[in-house]
Amino acid sequence: MDDTFLLAQWVIRALLTLYFLFIGTSMFLPTQLQAALGVVGKLLPRASRVIVVGAAFVAIVAGLALLLPWWAPRFVAGIVLIALLIALFPIHTAIARRADAAAADKHGATSVRVRAVVQVIIALLILFAII
Repeated sequence: MDDTFLLAQWVIRALLTLYFLFIGTSMFLPTQLQAALGVVGKLLPRASRVIVVGAAFVAIVAGLALLLPWWAPRFVAGIVLIALLIALFPIHTAIARRADAAAADKHGATSVRVRAVVQVIIALLILFAII
């Protein structure tokens, strides 16, 4: 592979690492934590804290693993992050709907569609970064 491709992959991996570090650590902020616990608590009230905190740790660790020099752990981390995006999508959309309702936004469905498109783009960037 040429150097430009490898450099592009490294830059994308670094940016994805920053993104998942931000996502993971922001889940420990009181407002984000309460919003996520509220959504997950409706489905699994006893395990909601474990699920939310566990997902935050997975995002942080797998995000950092994207920077490892070995291909196999990076590949596994990328697949885990894509699975995490899929698993957490209902939580993200529920939080977006709550925020839209609180803001009396009449375009709530738009923000959910935008989040879906952004998640697909992030998943494609992860695939590019781990191949």
